[in-house]
Amino acid sequence: MKNMKSLVKYICIISFISCISSCESWLDVVPDNLPTINDIFKNRATAERALFSCYSYLPNPQRPWQYPTYFTSRDEFDYGTNMEMFSRFPSQIARGEQNTNSPILDYWRGQNGGINLFQAIRTCNIFLEGIHQPRDITEWERKKWIAEVKFLKAYYHFFLLKLYGPIPLIKENIPLSATPDEVRIYREPVDECVAYIEQLINEAVPYLPLIVSEPNNELGRITKPIALSVRAKALAWGASPLFNGNPDYREWRDSRGKRLVSDYSREKWEKAAEAIRNAIDTCHLANLRLYVYNKAASQNTFNMNDSLLWTMNVRKGITDKWNTGIIWSSNQTWGGGHDEFQRILSPLLYASDAGRVVAFSTISFNMAELFYTKNGIPIDEDKDWNYADRYQLRLSTEEAGNKYYIPLGQETVSFHFDREPRFYASMAFDRGYFELASTAVNSGASFSMYVGFRQGNTGNSFTANATGYSLKKMISFETSGDPFTGADYRFPLIRLSDLYLLYSEALNEVKDAPDDEVYFWVDSVRAITGLKGVLKSWENSRFPNRPKDKEEMRKIIQQERLIELAFEGQRFWDMRRWRLYDQSRTYAPIGWNNKGRTASEYYTITSVADGLKFSTKDYLWPISISDLRVNPNLVQTYGW
Repeated sequence: MKNMKSLVKYICIISFISCISSCESWLDVVPDNLPTINDIFKNRATAERALFSCYSYLPNPQRPWQYPTYFTSRDEFDYGTNMEMFSRFPSQIARGEQNTNSPILDYWRGQNGGINLFQAIRTCNIFLEGIHQPRDITEWERKKWIAEVKFLKAYYHFFLLKLYGPIPLIKENIPLSATPDEVRIYREPVDECVAYIEQLINEAVPYLPLIVSEPNNELGRITKPIALSVRAKALAWGASPLFNGNPDYREWRDSRGKRLVSDYSREKWEKAAEAIRNAIDTCHLANLRLYVYNKAASQNTFNMNDSLLWTMNVRKGITDKWNTGIIWSSNQTWGGGHDEFQRILSPLLYASDAGRVVAFSTISFNMAELFYTKNGIPIDEDKDWNYADRYQLRLSTEEAGNKYYIPLGQETVSFHFDREPRFYASMAFDRGYFELASTAVNSGASFSMYVGFRQGNTGNSFTANATGYSLKKMISFETSGDPFTGADYRFPLIRLSDLYLLYSEALNEVKDAPDDEVYFWVDSVRAITGLKGVLKSWENSRFPNRPKDKEEMRKIIQQERLIELAFEGQRFWDMRRWRLYDQSRTYAPIGWNNKGRTASEYYTITSVADGLKFSTKDYLWPISISDLRVNPNLVQTYGW
């Protein structure tokens, strides 16, 4: 046993050294012949490389085959019959092929597309054990680096918590003197996991900067706003229905008989609300604000009207590189073909063929239904919006008042008329504009390129859009070129609007009824795209009192989050923590008939895939049976 533990320790160190040698971001290649852990920390330069190796495990949302949030369900994105997509790991989960023999996107062991986040945590622990050694480093910088790594250690625990629920807490690497029983660790209760994540972040915050001093070199490095935002989100997860009094998990116990998920506690929401407000206030101190596009300050000034400016607040709120509304962004390059996200989730735009937009993946019809009407309320509630005839054909005219979103004289369905600006900013649809700087006309007051998804427009049946909707939100306005060339920006991990809506959610849970404070944070986000406040908007609803009821206001906040954060990788997490995924995964995916050539042929609802199913066990992912055999103290994830 001692020899085996020594081997594990040796392998861990070698993996750490290898990671330092191969990290792409920030890192130079380290010299050969670094055989011991002492060499890693012999001076500031090698220690800094070790620091960046701790960063290197961060799951990258721009890798859609490895990241869990895009294609593991088909309620936000879809891929129709595209065989390249069909064979990938996430789509296997979407088809119900997740299993315990060889789990898909396994972040526990690091197989089948997943990253071994326990190895990431061990790497952080090695850093924390060795960072005291370098002498050519100031104590202030040493403390800052320790704080960054403590945060990363917390974040890796948090990511695992969101996927697996109760997890082992790797507070320190197992010493060589450990007994066999000490090696066989347990999954700890969710409340203890959340408390440990909070503890690590609390220890880190005093030594983190409010802002990075050199954005060009330090974008993605951890700051106080980032750390406090992750702490707030972790506490919100602990307070949410999945882990706060979930009746399905009432008897989920480990081999010690210890309950892994506790009964409901309102105090968890109170603590989460306090943490979220602290994070928001800290963001404000760092001069972070909800993003508003300043066309006058733009490098290329365009004479956009308000209808277009609202959409720019959405798209540029994602793609404007130095963005006051983004708290934390990936350090990975977006543009220039450096990532798969752009190729898979984004349309391919050809400047020489203005009517042609095709994509490997599409947006689900479910999402097209989600966005509000122009009055800021759900499409089935608006008294002025003809929900019953939403699939009827309609011609774009001056009188229709949608000419900035749908070219005059083009025929599409009523479903595409009189929707909120976030609908037009987020989704490309047949006969709708795709606004790009390169296609602006009339000094940017309008655009020349509209989307054609009907047969004969796409030119290639293999890439024909399966549902009739494609992604626009993540495509920079400055994107241009033939072939397609994406503009560089950094993918947002946490935006300020996320915290605003999360705070409104927490306040609504701790109060007996919604009040002005609850409305304020939702209304602030809505105002960025020209929508009126919740109370004022719902005056036009068939159910005007919904915002005054606590449970109904909860649903309104949830829909607001799903709209505001759509296609950013947040829906996957929110639907799980709310325990709402079973309501969205049971529908049969549908779309428009992409074989149709005329409007009447095209706008016919067709089936895209078999009906999707979701069971209670799918809220959390399984661990491998082999792990249970090696460590009998582990219990399998509930339902698996």
